[in-house]
Order: sequence, then structure tokens, then C-alpha cells
Amino acid sequence: MKVVKTGWEDIDEALGGGIIERGSLLIAYDKRSLGWILGLKILKTLMEKGAIGVILNTAMPVSKLELRTRCAGLDLHKLGEEGKLYVVDLFGSKYEVPSKKPYILQIPEWSDETAIAKLIDLYNELSSKIPKDVLVVALLATIEGTYYEFGEDMMHKLIRVSIAALEKEPLNAFRFITVSLVNMSAVPEHITAWLFTLSDQVIEFVSHISPSGLEETILVPKSVIPEFMPRHYKIRVSKEHFIKLF
Repeated sequence: MKVVKTGWEDIDEALGGGIIERGSLLIAYDKRSLGWILGLKILKTLMEKGAIGVILNTAMPVSKLELRTRCAGLDLHKLGEEGKLYVVDLFGSKYEVPSKKPYILQIPEWSDETAIAKLIDLYNELSSKIPKDVLVVALLATIEGTYYEFGEDMMHKLIRVSIAALEKEPLNAFRFITVSLVNMSAVPEHITAWLFTLSDQVIEFVSHISPSGLEETILVPKSVIPEFMPRHYKIRVSKEHFIKLF
């Protein structure tokens, strides 16, 4: 079992040493949480170490995705132009939001009947653009976007096909880790439970409002690294302020 250090010492320690190479990390959070930023931060730190990033975009136009990547210090278009970041744009494919950028890959003439086969072809096309000796960080952004934009049945197919594709040629020749983001407030509980089962490692953010302000509990309930022990942390996200409106 190979383990990839994220560069975030506390996160690596919590997961039992780091993220499992060829493994899957689920980052789950609720509607008030800033947990989604962690996925982008992990992507950023690993790319700074030489990894290639691939974002599977299911939730929003690429212009909106760019605003979120900038929150983590990622310049999507600059990195794309440099060949360090690719976007598999399923949202733009479905809603016919075209892009001529070479690093934004889309499925032409979208239909639910042919999308899976075309996605596999797109993965194979992407594999020809990436050196095989470089770590690939695949970020699924987001599970709830897949659920609402494509439906539960298609969501299951997209996730399963993506997992299977990584086990077959040509993608099985690559070093990779996958990071999935899910807002637990936005999907039925049975989907979250399924994702917890499917993932090799899980980080869960639970927010709550206390007299001191907005706080989050970070739970790390699962990692298949033998040295792993479950643990949790607490962080204060905000403090109380007063606004005079009247």
C-alpha cells in the first residue's frame, strides 16, 4: 500500500499517514460547512508537488467552478494552459455550454443513452495527454451536483464506470488518487451511507452554531491504512459580530 502525503501534516496524521495511492477519499460536509475547500486545498498542495489535476465537473458552469478554485488559490485557466489541470465538464456537456479550451473536455451531443460510452472514450483521450509517471489527483465536484443534474441512477452509473475505468487499460497504468466532495445536507442519507461504504478514507465536517460563533467538528471515521485510529477535531470558523441596521 502506497501512501501520498498531502503536505498538510494534521490531515496526513488523521488519515493514518496520508491519502492512499489508487484509493478514494470522501470529504463530506453539511450546508454551512467550509469542508469543500479542503478538497481544493489538497488538490492545490499536491499539484504544487508536481501532480496533474483532473476535476470532474458536474454541478455548475466552468466560470462558477473557477470562482471556487480561486478560494483555494488555484488559477484554473492558468494551470490548464500549462497542462497541469484538466476539467471533464459534464455540466457543460449536458447543457451545451461549449468551450474551445483544450483543457476543458466535454461529451458532444449529450444524451443519457450514450453518455457512459462517450465518457469512457473521453477518459481514454485524457490518458493520452498525461505522463504515466506523474501522480494524478481526480476531484469529483460534486456528488450532489451529479445527483441533481443527472439523477440518482445516472449518478450511480457515472461513479461506478469511473471506478471501473481506473482498473482497466489504459488508466490502470497511472498513479492516481480520487477525492470526492458531497454536501450531506443535499442528498438522501442512503446515498451518503453508500459513499461511506465505497470510500477507502472519509473526512466528515459537521457545523454547528454556538454562543461563540460558527464551529465545525472534523471527524475522521474511516481509513483502511493499518495504523489508522479514528479521531476528531474542533475548529472555530467565525466569531460573533453585531450589525446596526436600524
